Amino acid sequence: MARARCACGFTEVNGDDERIGDHLLRVFTPADDKGTDGRVHLEGNPGLTCLCGFSASTAGELDAHFLEMFVPVGRADAGGVVHTVIA
Repeated sequence: MARARCACGFTEVNGDDERIGDHLLRVFTPADDKGTDGRVHLEGNPGLTCLCGFSASTAGELDAHFLEMFVPVGRADAGGVVHTVIA
């Protein structure tokens, strides 16, 4: 049974390794890992931190930070495909 799906057709299924957050980061993260703020956003060490200085207390909080930095306002990737989470 699908848990979450994207308007592009990606479906998150129980047991699959790729989650909707992983999908959105894969299609939106630029090759240079720079977010909309012009800063590099990569997971750093130790723990749940981003190289921009953001520190998270949970993996979900770090994922939300990455999605905020990398997903464009229109939610369309470089090929023009729209990615919207449909619950």
